[in-house]
Amino acid sequence: MKGRAMRAQGLSPSVDSGAAPELMPAGGGTTVRRAATGARILAGLYPVCLAVVDGWTMAAAVALNGGGLLPGLAALAVIALNASGGLYRARRTPSLLADLPQLLARTLLVGAVAAVLLSDGTLLLWTAALCGTVQLGVRAFANAAVRTYRCRRSRARSALVVGTGQTAAHMLDILRERGEFGLAAVGQVAAGRPAGPPGAAPVLGETADLPTLVEEHGVDTLVVVAEDVDPGQLGAVLRISFGLPCETLLVQPPSDVVPVAPARREYLAGLPCARVDWRLRDPVARIAKRLLDLAVACPLLVLALPVLAVCAAAVRIEGGPGVLFRQRRIGFGGEEFVLLKFRTLKPADERESDTRWTVKNDERMGRVGRFLRNTSLDELPQLWNVVRGDMSLVGPRPERPHFVEQFSRTCPGYVLRHRVPVGMTGWAQIHGFRGDTSIELRARLDNHYIDHWSFATDLRILLLTARAMLCRDSG
Repeated sequence: MKGRAMRAQGLSPSVDSGAAPELMPAGGGTTVRRAATGARILAGLYPVCLAVVDGWTMAAAVALNGGGLLPGLAALAVIALNASGGLYRARRTPSLLADLPQLLARTLLVGAVAAVLLSDGTLLLWTAALCGTVQLGVRAFANAAVRTYRCRRSRARSALVVGTGQTAAHMLDILRERGEFGLAAVGQVAAGRPAGPPGAAPVLGETADLPTLVEEHGVDTLVVVAEDVDPGQLGAVLRISFGLPCETLLVQPPSDVVPVAPARREYLAGLPCARVDWRLRDPVARIAKRLLDLAVACPLLVLALPVLAVCAAAVRIEGGPGVLFRQRRIGFGGEEFVLLKFRTLKPADERESDTRWTVKNDERMGRVGRFLRNTSLDELPQLWNVVRGDMSLVGPRPERPHFVEQFSRTCPGYVLRHRVPVGMTGWAQIHGFRGDTSIELRARLDNHYIDHWSFATDLRILLLTARAMLCRDSG
């Protein structure tokens, strides 16, 4: 399982520009990535510069009418509001007209609050005049600079088009003719739909080959043409893209298939398009989730020491030496780790431990083991796995290598559960999918959790898990 091509490192791709309309040569990934270094730096500076300008103009407008901390607070407020509305994100088609209503509304909102606090009605006029003029002027200049840079670059960002129908062929023509989008196609990928007219790029493989093709051709952008992808494969394609080191653009996105916020929609030569992002791909979100794990697991481990000691003593008295049960499991990215549990029964040998499915009410299980299993107290040692970083508090439950291999062959989407760290509890578990239950439904619920992750969901799962342990309720 180690080194699986679908390894999900969770790194958000940098989004930026490229240009040259010619097709990219196959195997030119290394050269293209080196050429894109400067573009990535510029892409990082673009939102920083806009945020600085927005904050400075707001602070200056407020400072003209009052001092103290209010100018700084107003600057931070307008930056936060603009960031939440996606006004600092890099786009293939930056548009001043698209940003104008949101920009002015947020600026005037902060200005109105500051005017009320300062009891100065003229502040709103200063805000509208100064902020509107400077912010819009800087954005117009920045957008023009981005388009010019993309058109004049010697090498564009390499793109791989998923789909072989008419819309995909049209998208290839757009990328070839419109250098301001900064993308050049290295090829197409067949996705279960009938092929359309011959495209301007070769068909390099099928959707199952995506991880290999992205790596071999140094692909920076995956362009998924939804209407040219078989509906049964669209979800799998998007979930595969979760673990790829490139951005994913969905053309003609069906709103009920993938989580796309309205603020992330744009157009490529009139075709609606959206950058597909999952929160858990963002390194900041991953770090925050890890900090939550440590903040909860460390105190819990300390508070649970008396319970752990009692459980260990009970297991030792009932079954003799060997209080802890160690078992190989598959975690994040297909990597193996050693999971810790209190021993509830003694397997006949190591092979039985690795390949025998857990049986409820096994006759070899004593009263202590059955109590620990029924109350989930046998799972408490996994808090140490969380502290070590092998696991998270919330995530898909880890499974043994033997069963991961088996389920990966028979259950579509099972391997995609390893896009994120495995967990002590998860969305599937709190809904009753544990032990001898449907693997297909368990994988579906786990993938749903990954696709729509949020801190609120993690907290809800932890609270429901605590309730189930206290009330002996699986729901």
